[in-house]
Amino acid sequence: MSASNAQLAGTRDARRSPCAPEHDGGTGLRDEFLALASHELITPLTALRLQVQRMKRMSERQAEESSAWLASLDVVGRQVNRLTRLCDDMLQAIRLRAGQLAPERQSVDLGALVWEVIAGLAVELRSPSSAILVDAQEGVVGRWDREQIGRLVFHLVKNAIVFGEGRQIVLQVEPCPGGARLVVLDHGKGIAEEDQERIFACFERVGDVDHYGGLGLGLYLAREIVRAHGGSIGVESAPGRGATFTVELPLD
Repeated sequence: MSASNAQLAGTRDARRSPCAPEHDGGTGLRDEFLALASHELITPLTALRLQVQRMKRMSERQAEESSAWLASLDVVGRQVNRLTRLCDDMLQAIRLRAGQLAPERQSVDLGALVWEVIAGLAVELRSPSSAILVDAQEGVVGRWDREQIGRLVFHLVKNAIVFGEGRQIVLQVEPCPGGARLVVLDHGKGIAEEDQERIFACFERVGDVDHYGGLGLGLYLAREIVRAHGGSIGVESAPGRGATFTVELPLD
């Protein structure tokens, strides 16, 4: 059995276990499809990304003659990164629904991690980091899963970029009683009260799907990552008044 099939078999077994969330037949079939699609896509994407990196290094040796080539490689590289993240999010969603996502805790400086995520987003989404105002206190350190918390920050900020209508986004990192607080505020279209709980569900989307795209996984993953760390997440919003997402995490 291949590694991909073995992992998929493990996912099936976890879904059948007493601790796994209950699924109806349609949901189980959808999970299996997502797992298969993710595994099928991730291998060629990884190979393509490595090849793009190799070609980029080769081109940089003759930069004066290859500026257009390098620009094209940058575009390809961003799209590969986008598809890779999408596949990874689908796999994370499957693991979450199967109860398989346990945080691997280590010491993490939340403010430093926020800056790191923003720098990556500026490259991946071609969004200027100057449009994001960060107020991050130093030394807000907890024992969290660095990769998962980075994913949480990524999806909250990406959501703010997508729905923020080009206006400034504000991020705050500060201590709170017994933990740390992360606030992501945008000045975009806002969220109707009846949708504010629904947006955290798996595959749920608000707005014109053709315009905004996405699978409706980002805020679902954010909520489940927060829950896995024993924290809380909520949103305050109204149509036309932007949205403020607030996350509170215990320090360990």
